[in-house]
Amino acid sequence: MSTYKQTITIFVFFISVSLCAQMSINTTNEIDTKLYDLKKELELAKTSSNTSKTAQVHVKLGDFFSRLELYSEAIKNYQAYLDIHKTKDSGLVYIQNALSTINLDLKKYSEANKYAQNSLTISEDINYSRGKAKANALLGSVAEKQGNYEKALEFQKLSLSIFNVLNDSTGLASTNENIGSIYEDLEQYDLAYQYFKTANTFAKNSEIDLQINIINNLGDTNRKTGNYSKALGYTEQALMLAQKTNNESQIESALKDLARTYADLGDYEKAYSYLNNQSIVNEQELRQNNAEIVSAMQVLYEVKEKEAEVKLLNKQNQINKVRQYIILTITGAIILALIVGFLYWKKRRKHEKHILEYQQQLLQADLDKKTAEEQALKREIDIKVSSLTNYSLHIAHKNKMLSDVSKTLTKLKGRNSELVKTKLQELASEIEADLNNNNEWTELMGYFGQIHPAFFKILKQSALEKLSSSEMRLCLLLRLNLSSKEIAEILRITSDSVRIARYRLRKKLPLDSKDDLQAYLLNL
Repeated sequence: MSTYKQTITIFVFFISVSLCAQMSINTTNEIDTKLYDLKKELELAKTSSNTSKTAQVHVKLGDFFSRLELYSEAIKNYQAYLDIHKTKDSGLVYIQNALSTINLDLKKYSEANKYAQNSLTISEDINYSRGKAKANALLGSVAEKQGNYEKALEFQKLSLSIFNVLNDSTGLASTNENIGSIYEDLEQYDLAYQYFKTANTFAKNSEIDLQINIINNLGDTNRKTGNYSKALGYTEQALMLAQKTNNESQIESALKDLARTYADLGDYEKAYSYLNNQSIVNEQELRQNNAEIVSAMQVLYEVKEKEAEVKLLNKQNQINKVRQYIILTITGAIILALIVGFLYWKKRRKHEKHILEYQQQLLQADLDKKTAEEQALKREIDIKVSSLTNYSLHIAHKNKMLSDVSKTLTKLKGRNSELVKTKLQELASEIEADLNNNNEWTELMGYFGQIHPAFFKILKQSALEKLSSSEMRLCLLLRLNLSSKEIAEILRITSDSVRIARYRLRKKLPLDSKDDLQAYLLNL
C-alpha cells in the first residue's frame, strides 16, 4: 500500500511538472505582454505630462521587476517615483518598504535598515499605522538576518501589536510567522510552533503563497522536534497546495522537507525519490525563472532600443532645427552687422571730419591765444627789464647827486659861522642816513624776483661758499648787465672796489680762470 501511495504521488508530481512547464511558456508570454503594456502606459503618461500617472506606472514597473528579481531595474523605477513624488504619504512609505525588502534580499542590511527607518519616520509623521507595522516588521527581519534576535523580536512584536489593533489578518499571519522563524533559529521549537499555528489561523484569507509557507514551517518544526507523522501531514498538505497553484518554488521546498523527513525516519529510498523530484523541480524552476528573466530582459532591451531610437531621432531633429536656426541667425546677424557697420563707418567718417575741423579751429585759436600771450608777456618783460634798469640807474644817479651834495656841504662847513656849521652838519647827516636806507634795495630785489624768480635759488645752490648780502647785490647788478662804473655809482664805492668785489665773488662760484663772470650770471 505504501509503495502504491508513493507511485501515485510520483505520478501526480510528474503531471504537475508537465503542467508547470506548459504554464512556464504561458507565463513568459504574459510577462512579455505585461511589460509592453506597462512601458506603453508609461510613455503615454510622459507624453501627456501627467506626473501623477507617471509616478504610479513607475511603481507598477518596480513591482514587476521586483517579482522577477531584476532588482536593478526595480530600484531604478522606485527611484524614478521618488524623484517625481515628494509628498509624505502612504505611497512614499510603500516605496521605502519596497526598497528595504529588495536590499534585504540582496543582503545589504545597512541599506535595508536605512529604508525601513525612513519608512517608520514618515509613517509616524503622517500617523500611518499600517506603514509603521510594516516598517517594524522589516526592521525585525534585518535584525534577525544580522543575528540580533532580541532586537528582532522587539520589532516584530511591536509590529504584531499594531496589526492586532488594525485587525489585519494578513499582517498578523505574516508577523506571527516572522516571530516563529526567530524562535526556530533560536531552537525554541515549542514557541516557534505556537506562533506558526497562530499564523496559520490568520492566513486563511491571505495569499496562497503565505499559507503554503506557513504550513511548510509547521511541518519543518514538527520534523525538528521528532513528530514525523505531523511533519509529513503538514508538508504533504503544502505540496498539494503548491501543485494546485503550480507554485514551483513551494513545490521544491515541500519536496525538500519531505526528503529530509523520510531521511530522518531512515526511509532513504523515499528520501532519495523526493530529493530527486526536488532536483527536477528546482531545475524546472530555474528554467522558468531564467526564461522569465530573459524574456523580460529581451522586452526591456527592445523597448530601450526603441526609446533610444526615438530619442536619437528627436535629438537629430532638434539638432537640425537648431542648426537651421543658427545658420539663419548667423546669416541675419552678418547682414545686420554689415549694414550697421556701413552706417557706423559713414557716420563716423562724417563725425571725424567735423572733429578734425573743430580741432583745427581749436588749435588755431589756441595758437593765436598763445602767440598773443607770448607777445604780451614779452612786452611785459621788456617793460619790467627797462623799468628795473631805469630804476637802477635812477638809484645810481640819485646816490651820485646826494653824494656830491654831501661832499659840497662838508666843504662849506669850515667857511661859515658856528650856526651854519651846525645846520650844514645836520643836513649832511640826514642825506647820509637816506643814502644808507635799504628800502630801495628791498624794492629792487622784489622787482628782480618777479622777473627772475629762480635766479637767487639757483645761484645759492651752485655757489661753492655762502654769499654775503653785498655779493648778492653785486650779482643782481651784473645780471642786469650794468657796467662796473654804473655798479660803483649804485653801491657808492670806487671802480677798484668793484673790481676787488668781482674777484672775490669769482672765487665763490664754480668758474675757471678763462670764464667770464657776467656771462655766467647772464646764462644762469
